[in-house]
Amino acid sequence: MKIDDLKLFLSVVELGGFTSAADALNIPRSNVSRRIKDLETELNAKLLTRTTRRLTMTPVGLEYYNSLQHIISQLDQTHEQIRTQSHQPVGNIKIGLLNDSDIFIHDILERFLKKYPKINIELHLSSVGYRDILNYGLDASIHIGDVIDNSFVARTILPFTRKLYASREYVERHGRPASLEDLHGHNVLVTRLPDGQLDNKLIFNHGEILINSRVISNSSYYIRHAVSQGDGIAVLPEITMRPQVESGAIIDLLPEYETTMDNIWLVYPSRKGLSYAARLFIDYVLEQVSLLLTEKGA
Repeated sequence: MKIDDLKLFLSVVELGGFTSAADALNIPRSNVSRRIKDLETELNAKLLTRTTRRLTMTPVGLEYYNSLQHIISQLDQTHEQIRTQSHQPVGNIKIGLLNDSDIFIHDILERFLKKYPKINIELHLSSVGYRDILNYGLDASIHIGDVIDNSFVARTILPFTRKLYASREYVERHGRPASLEDLHGHNVLVTRLPDGQLDNKLIFNHGEILINSRVISNSSYYIRHAVSQGDGIAVLPEITMRPQVESGAIIDLLPEYETTMDNIWLVYPSRKGLSYAARLFIDYVLEQVSLLLTEKGA
C-alpha cells in the first residue's frame, strides 16, 4: 500500500471525482481509476460508489477517509519537520491567480523562488478566484470580492483601488474628460465581472455614472490592452497601471476620482491541512505585502 495512493483517495473525495482529481494532479484518469480499484482490492472493501452522475463514499469509505485525513496530515508534517531540520524546504505548491493579480504578485513570486530554490510553484489562472481551490487542488488563491464560504481562511492583501485611464494617444485624438459627465462623449470600455454582472455603474468617491458601452469584455487583459492601444477609456486597477502612468504612456484622467471596489484576498482552505511549502508561501506573501504597504505609507 503506497502513501501516494492514500493521498490520491483523499483527492478523489475532496475534488468530487476521478476526472477532477486527474486534472488537478496532472495524471491520466485511467491511472486514478486503476489505483483506487487496487486500493479497494487490497483493503477488501468498497470505498466509493460510482454512477454516471456522481461519486459517493460508502460507510466504510467515509470512515477510512476521516481516519486518513488526520494520519496523512500528521505524516506530511513529520516528514517536513525532519527534512527542514537539515535541508532547505522542499515541495510543490499550486496557486490560483486572477486576471491582473499576476502583475503585482510577480516580483513577490520571484523573490520567494530565490529564497526557497527547492520549492516549485504552479500557477493557475482563474476567473472565479477561491472557488477554484477545490476544483483544481490549489493550495491557495488570490481573490477579489466577497469570500462567502466560511470553510476557507481569507487574509487581506491590498485594497483594490480603480481609476480612469486612457493612453496619451487617445487623449491627443479625442481630448481629456474634465468630469464624469464628459465620459458620455467618449468610448468607455466596460468589464463583464466573473459573476456575470456588467460593471457599467461606476461609483467613485466624488460621484457616480452609468456607462453605455459599445465594447464589453470579461477579459481584463483585453480591456487593458485596448486602453494601451488608444482604443478608449476604462476603469482599471491602479496597482496594475502604475508603471505605465509613471512612464507617461497612460494618463490618469481624473486623478481625484477613484473607486475602491473590494479588497484583494489571499484565500486557503486552512493552515492545518497545508503543506510546509504552502505555509511558507502564504507567510512570505503576507510579509512582503506588509512591507509594500509600509513603504507606500499606507
